[in-house]
Amino acid sequence: MKLTISPDSHYFMNEGKPYFLMADTCWSAFTHPDIEEWQEYLDFRNEQNFNAIQMNLLPQRHSCMPRQWLHPFTVTQEGSYDYSNIKAEYFDHVCQYLDEMKNRSMLPMIVLLWGNFVPGTWQGIRDAGRTNVEDKPYYQPMTILEMERFLQYAVPRLRGYNPVFLVSGDVNLAEDDVKYNTVEDQRKANPETVAFYHRALQITKRLAPDCLTTLHIAPKVELPQCLQEAEELDFYMYQPGHTYSDPELNRTLAQDLRLYPITRPVYNSETSYEANVYFDSPQGRFDERQIRKAFWQGVLNGANAGFTYGAGGVWLWRQNQNFCSERADIGLVNDWRDDLRLPGAYDMGFAKMMADTIGLDDLKPAAGMIQDNPCGEIGCAANDDQSKLVIYLPFSWPVNLNIDLTGYQVYAVDLETRWALNPIFYLKNHVTSFRQLRYNHDYLIIACKE
Repeated sequence: MKLTISPDSHYFMNEGKPYFLMADTCWSAFTHPDIEEWQEYLDFRNEQNFNAIQMNLLPQRHSCMPRQWLHPFTVTQEGSYDYSNIKAEYFDHVCQYLDEMKNRSMLPMIVLLWGNFVPGTWQGIRDAGRTNVEDKPYYQPMTILEMERFLQYAVPRLRGYNPVFLVSGDVNLAEDDVKYNTVEDQRKANPETVAFYHRALQITKRLAPDCLTTLHIAPKVELPQCLQEAEELDFYMYQPGHTYSDPELNRTLAQDLRLYPITRPVYNSETSYEANVYFDSPQGRFDERQIRKAFWQGVLNGANAGFTYGAGGVWLWRQNQNFCSERADIGLVNDWRDDLRLPGAYDMGFAKMMADTIGLDDLKPAAGMIQDNPCGEIGCAANDDQSKLVIYLPFSWPVNLNIDLTGYQVYAVDLETRWALNPIFYLKNHVTSFRQLRYNHDYLIIACKE
């Protein structure tokens, strides 16, 4: 598999055809599962219709404690990493795991430099003074020179797998470890961090020009202008995050990225993890309905290049209630095997099938076609000549469209039951009015000109 960007810069292609990425989050892939567990995991996700895995090349600070440490660098007597001494056996291990993905035609999406390895990030600020990597997964920032040497070793070893390189990881680009109370707070940029990642992006693209590159950023954060304009950046990623109070970010962040001066594919890289507790509320856990809503509101508002799902016990690889660091331990998520089977994963496999069947690549946001859209929650997208349109309703609601659907094939799909339905509608004065369904499930309405 080798991804490229479409001629109109809106979606991915593989072998000359549109290609929708449906990834799972397994940040700890290279540090936690043994090879048999890894094979079991890949087989399961492959069967569920996932075609990519999003993961960290280096150990992640807030994963669960592994059964045994696998370190990419030599550990000093003080308990910190010696970044000048890269352990080749670690990368041999990584390549073994990537070989298993290649055998299943699954795409690696690899974060090269999670925020705690970079100066000026919230992770580095929080971990200042903590150096014992054997005690807890805290890692100190690299210097520019150390980063360059690391990439010059790692990228050539991995590029043969045609991965997508996520150069950054969960970076807020904030001036300090602030509470995000205002838009102004969210948009502050640390020049040191920005310059570090800009240089890393340039190096990665130079070393692997045929691999797609992007930046994984924290919620609510805009890319600084220099990164927006970087010619080495192939597509935009955004992260809605894991809070109960901001579900609209799945659609609004996609809309914002569509307005950037340079057109690139837009990708929803990290929404709420299914079965995780809300990070900002004690009210409960994210369920499959919220995951479906995140997916469809994102893709119909501009993020039609792909989507990354996450499950509570999988992303941090929880094993038999092993200890997890800091807030990742909140709620004591289930064992990874349990959460591998959560219903939302099957919903995402179905969503991938619907995306391939409908064809989302040529759709553009078309919310203006909907009359009286409550709170903007109903999503709508259409192709340029409006011969195809897709509507997502998170709840049962009557819908009036500013289009005459005479001559269209129209059907509905109940996303909870996966029933195919014949929606009832009537036409008047070039407006198509759909009667609300008789129950309160989320569903799609699809219309294609015959």
